[in-house]
Amino acid sequence: MVFTYKTEAELTAMTPEQRDIYGQQKREFEGKATQKMIDDALEAFKTANPAAAAPELPISKEEVAEMKETIAQLKEAQSGGPGKTTTMASEVKANKDALKQTLKSDGTEVVLKADTTRSSIANNYWRVGLPGIGQLDRVARALYDVFRKVMLPAGSHNGKISYVDWDADTTAKAAAMVAEGGTFPESTATFETFDISLKKVGDTLPVTEEFFEDEVLAAAELERFIGANVESKIDDQIANGPGTGDNIKGLLASVDEYTPAASGIVDANIYDLITKVKGAITSAAGSKYNPNFTAMNNSTINRLLLKKDDNNNYQFPPSHPIFREIVEDNSLADNVLVVGDSRFGTIYEMGGVTISRGMVNTQFVKDMLTLKARKRLLFLIRNSDKSGFRKVSDISTALTTLAS
Repeated sequence: MVFTYKTEAELTAMTPEQRDIYGQQKREFEGKATQKMIDDALEAFKTANPAAAAPELPISKEEVAEMKETIAQLKEAQSGGPGKTTTMASEVKANKDALKQTLKSDGTEVVLKADTTRSSIANNYWRVGLPGIGQLDRVARALYDVFRKVMLPAGSHNGKISYVDWDADTTAKAAAMVAEGGTFPESTATFETFDISLKKVGDTLPVTEEFFEDEVLAAAELERFIGANVESKIDDQIANGPGTGDNIKGLLASVDEYTPAASGIVDANIYDLITKVKGAITSAAGSKYNPNFTAMNNSTINRLLLKKDDNNNYQFPPSHPIFREIVEDNSLADNVLVVGDSRFGTIYEMGGVTISRGMVNTQFVKDMLTLKARKRLLFLIRNSDKSGFRKVSDISTALTTLAS
């Protein structure tokens, strides 16, 4: 078989096994060619030096050195290296400027190819593929994890929570000191039954059947994607849901506003404010409540933790007790905080986020499916437990009042 060199395109089209065989054949061919040049050089040397070819005459050291030099020149010519024998490549390189000028004068342009680099191999299928798909970012869960969760079963509850609570508007405590023969005061106690409906959070995503069949890894990530979308909306609703229409009644809509009073606090800061809010809760109901969290977003927390004294020392180092109470929830707006006792807030939910597949409208004939994620839940702070929480909707204004 006659050996022929392959082009770059032919090499790219070959399998790894075919390239191994080609490489072995190339080495054998070039080895034979080199050996032939050596043999030819020896033969030429013997022809030019008949005395050296005679077996009865010894070859001198000078003759051996001359023969080695001739062989070295032949090998350099074969490899394109430097030597007395001029190769075509070296001749073109030495005279490329003259060649370009000559051909340009005839209206012909010479294009000199760039160096061969890694970029010369396009679409290399030996690239190292990393496993998995990167994850999208989302706001960390906070308030959802603070409050206790109660799992509701499927049943005949009509999708509602029903409970009996005090009617705050008509309940009054009237105990007083009574003189001898005097009339005792009369308190009023009124109860009311409340119904709250579960709210539904959901998301959908249309996907082709081929995507599920041909991109299994990415298809699995789609389910994670819409599930995370639903969880993020739940987190926002727990914090900010207004309680109107199909919205959850969240923490801010469920608790009362703290009313600051002028206190003459020098350089009042957020820690001072938190202390005053906790006092407003426990001063009237310390036997029931023990406020254990303060919820703020990251920017507001930094206003607290980066506070320094006149000597640039942090007023609230990591060992400070306030660190144990801070809950970072970035669903809350900046300049807002909530202080409360987490035992008196409850999330009622029907299982976790459910992922399902179905067909909508003409999707059957279009080979499409729709991914759907859903969850039903509600957030509840009873009327009788609202006093265990306070919110501050404008921290800056509250601090100004405390400092006055």
